[in-house]
Amino acid sequence: MCDDSRTETAKEEIILELTDRSLPKAEATLIQKVLQQTNWNLKQAARELEIARGTLYSKIKKHNIKRPM
Repeated sequence: MCDDSRTETAKEEIILELTDRSLPKAEATLIQKVLQQTNWNLKQAARELEIARGTLYSKIKKHNIKRPM
């Protein structure tokens, strides 16, 4: 018998304000916020976003997201 109960961790909820109803802009904003929260740990950010790490790399490139210096 498989018990799939998992320990829930405290997660900060991200709230996006869509003023121009632009889905690509909202996606870029969400990715940037998650990257900031995870201190640019791409593996952890991909896990938080529930996407593959390769997909995250593609989206970072697509939205021209740059790591702050």
